[in-house]
Amino acid sequence: MMQSRMYPMVAVVAVLALLAAGPAVALQPAHFTHGVASGDPRPDSVVLWTRAVDPDDAGADVPVVLEVATDPDFTDVVVTRELTALAEYDHCVKVRVTGLDPGTTCHYRFGVAVGEEMVWTLPGVTRTAPDPEADEAVRFAVAYGQDYAGRYYNSYLQLLRDHPDDLDFIVHLGDFVYETTGDPSFQDPSDERKVVFEDLEGAIQLGDPEHPYHAAASLANYRTLYRTFLSDPVLQDVRRQYPFVVIWDDHEFSDDCWGDVGTYFDGRKDEADPERRRNAERAWMEWVPTEVGLGEDGTLDIGEDDLYPNSKIYRDLRFGANLELLMTDYRTYRPDHLIPENAFPGAVAVDEDTLRLMLGDEMFEQIAPHLDGHVDLQDLGLDVLTHTAYLIATQVVLAANPGLDMKTAVGIAEELLGGRVSASYVNALFAAAGYDPPFPPDTMARLTHGLSYLYLGKTSQFSSLGSRYMVMRDPFKLYAGARFLETQGASENALGDAQMAWLAQTLGTSTARWNVVASSVSMAPMILDFTNPAIAPTLPEGFPDALRTRINLNVDQWEGFPNMRAALLDMFRQTGNTVVISGDIHASFVADHQGVFEFTTPAISSESLQELVTGTVKNDPILGGIPGLEALLSRLSPIFMVSASDPDVTPSSLVYAETLCAGYAAFEVDSGAITAVYRQYPADLVGTSFYEDPDALDEVMTGVGYRLQDGVLTPLPVDD
Repeated sequence: MMQSRMYPMVAVVAVLALLAAGPAVALQPAHFTHGVASGDPRPDSVVLWTRAVDPDDAGADVPVVLEVATDPDFTDVVVTRELTALAEYDHCVKVRVTGLDPGTTCHYRFGVAVGEEMVWTLPGVTRTAPDPEADEAVRFAVAYGQDYAGRYYNSYLQLLRDHPDDLDFIVHLGDFVYETTGDPSFQDPSDERKVVFEDLEGAIQLGDPEHPYHAAASLANYRTLYRTFLSDPVLQDVRRQYPFVVIWDDHEFSDDCWGDVGTYFDGRKDEADPERRRNAERAWMEWVPTEVGLGEDGTLDIGEDDLYPNSKIYRDLRFGANLELLMTDYRTYRPDHLIPENAFPGAVAVDEDTLRLMLGDEMFEQIAPHLDGHVDLQDLGLDVLTHTAYLIATQVVLAANPGLDMKTAVGIAEELLGGRVSASYVNALFAAAGYDPPFPPDTMARLTHGLSYLYLGKTSQFSSLGSRYMVMRDPFKLYAGARFLETQGASENALGDAQMAWLAQTLGTSTARWNVVASSVSMAPMILDFTNPAIAPTLPEGFPDALRTRINLNVDQWEGFPNMRAALLDMFRQTGNTVVISGDIHASFVADHQGVFEFTTPAISSESLQELVTGTVKNDPILGGIPGLEALLSRLSPIFMVSASDPDVTPSSLVYAETLCAGYAAFEVDSGAITAVYRQYPADLVGTSFYEDPDALDEVMTGVGYRLQDGVLTPLPVDD
């Protein structure tokens, strides 16, 4: 840890003299362009934040004074501290203020001395947590997913209209910033709402070289993200009004990340980058009002021990007798997605011997007709077939890697088709080249059987489809089970050993009436069951037989770690009175996991799940050509609900689903019940600013409410 810094004594004397001289003057935004914020409220403390820059010397450290008062006029000041906005920390000031009374509303402001005047921030409002024994209702809102590019924070605007002063805090589940400047798959920057990196050399160039966009990599890039996002006046207002309790998800670092690994290139190259990860975390710790990144004196002091791989943001906060809030970290310790992005579709994922060991011979024989036949082309003794397969595969390799020379491509093709491979994949290669498949059904029946990556949904190498998205559900369950047994659970250890131990201990010793576990990603079942008798007849004519099955839409979520998810839910059931709040997926769900209820809330401004899925389908060369698929996906919400209604498909059910919305959710927790109210509006209006006419939101905003009491969830009437 670095030693705390003292700014010049003459500045301290000048500031204290001004404090004694009289009331503050009006705010000068040139010094405090990003407002104030508070976070991590505890019964006797809270973290306060601002950013101060000298407009005449942008690189200088800035002496700052903090005042905390019991009244909005600052006549009863209970805390005064001299601090420094250090250039080393991007001029951010973050400090833990202690010695406060429980359950108390506090007013705070930061000031700088300018000549003979004090320049103050607009005052912020925060509230300490109730005494752990206090039996009082706790009210909070849940937010996440606040993309800035071409989008507005109308959801926060509505939150402030609905709750001007009656919340205790706001939980933010991550994606506070988005690391890309204009990913065409989900971002549409405008002149008014865009991110521009000054340090382009330090960024990652992505997309078409003729029309590139960039992803943050350097510390300067990540700081630019926070400066840009927090320039928004509505986001500043909501941070000024309420304390935040924040965790990160993926976009604070890199989309669909795990540890220090990004996924932009889908396995074409190694994207592990610990320095980039540390840059992302450092900027987060500077700009977000959490206890993480504070030194022994309670001020910003970020060292190597605070950053990846040592970072630790999971923590619990107690709010009176009724609420224990457990904030988890899904991204830092998790392993790779179970199906690698660069998995060769023809490779054997699980062989017959492993499946027989898992299932027993009798059950294996029952499912064998639904498995893939495997063959070793070298053992066939059919040179013409083998060499033809190599030639066709070479063209596939070249198509996926246009920069390769022929000799290298041939070598890769021979390596990919060496050993045991999927006979179905070889058949598909021949059919695509206009040849008769070499393995007819009677031959396939005589082969050994197992799971290929093709049968898991992988139709091409170097792709997120069949890896992170659109995975065949039933084969995936077998594959995940095999990996789980093989690795003794390490394949799905998303939270890491230390965090799992903390979670179990905290839940096991909690004396609160309710435990609320905050997860950045959802546990809700997102299944497209195209075999369901209520769905199958509605499929469009020409819908491929290969897709008339059950599909996991997104396995970057907890769906991708089914065995660990089951273990966690079992832990929550045993604890009792445990509820999950979750985000990331840009949709609203209420899930019943056999008595454990989960509330997945809508995103603040990010592209909705339905828009994301539709865009992916339209842009995919295979899926985009399926007739009627886009129209089918317009019914994504009811498809999800029907697909999750069959207990033979999933033990979890969906009470509610809405996949085309933005908004937030508000919760109240008391000794008898938890109530949840979702406030939502159509996702296609996120690009429209309601800032000048907030009342117009009344015409588009809707509400859905639920009450959980004594293990029973009931709908609540909500006034729109």
